[in-house]
Amino acid sequence: MKKMKNSYQDMAKDLLYISDLDGTLLLPDGTFPKESKQRLNHLIDKGMKFTIATARNYDSAHPILKGLNLRLPVVLFNGVYLADFHNGKILEHTQFIDKEVVDTILALAQAQTIEPFIYTFGGEHQVYYRHVTNPGSIAYLASLEKDKRVKQVPEFTFQKDENVSGLLLIGTMKNLEPIYHHLKEKHFDHLNSYFAEDVSMKGYYWLQTFHQQANKGNMVEKLVDRLNFPLNKTMVFGDYLNDLDMFQVAGYSVAMGNALPAVKESADQVIGSNSQGAVLDFLESIWMNT
Repeated sequence: MKKMKNSYQDMAKDLLYISDLDGTLLLPDGTFPKESKQRLNHLIDKGMKFTIATARNYDSAHPILKGLNLRLPVVLFNGVYLADFHNGKILEHTQFIDKEVVDTILALAQAQTIEPFIYTFGGEHQVYYRHVTNPGSIAYLASLEKDKRVKQVPEFTFQKDENVSGLLLIGTMKNLEPIYHHLKEKHFDHLNSYFAEDVSMKGYYWLQTFHQQANKGNMVEKLVDRLNFPLNKTMVFGDYLNDLDMFQVAGYSVAMGNALPAVKESADQVIGSNSQGAVLDFLESIWMNT
């Protein structure tokens, strides 16, 4: 764990707070109860500047947080885009993965008998998949049950104006590790990849791939520029590898008790777990005591 850069207690009401969702603000079952929304709305109504930065897309995040009075833009899909929380309008968008690199990833996945999920943008976001072939991918597809963007297709074919913003491969360490190392060696200058064990399905791993410029840290910087807000007065909360980029750029970083060891080590402070509602408790404690 890092030493705190500066004490934030005396400036708590001047900070911008940005929280990850899964494993952080949300309960382990992926929900945010009505009572929690009321508590967070109370802080927002009292003047707290709060928003989210999540790997979820708009159609996945909005139903969970509906009723939350978020007044600031939200960072979505791991920093691929910034959107208005209430209508989903995209305000900022990062770069896409080159077609040749997408073809390479698909070939590598096929060689390891991995069926990918492909995220595209062509006026609206879509999620394509062909088959689910292991318990990890089956569980992930089940989590997208109410997501209208998800489409099963016989083959991956895209419209001319449709660009690939990300890919997700779910499999075992043995299947995915060769793909990860190949991408890190051959496409390190083009891709931003995260490789770690599935937090909800032990024994299965996720390899998430985006354009090099697509990460939460870069989009947090775009957010504060848009708000004309000082970056050193941001406090971010997270638990996973894709939160490290915003840990690096934010003024203060807070890891969850359930976070990966690397995330805890990079944080300025570690609090309780998401199962305890630790983010909300922490926000209330520092807001009410200043």
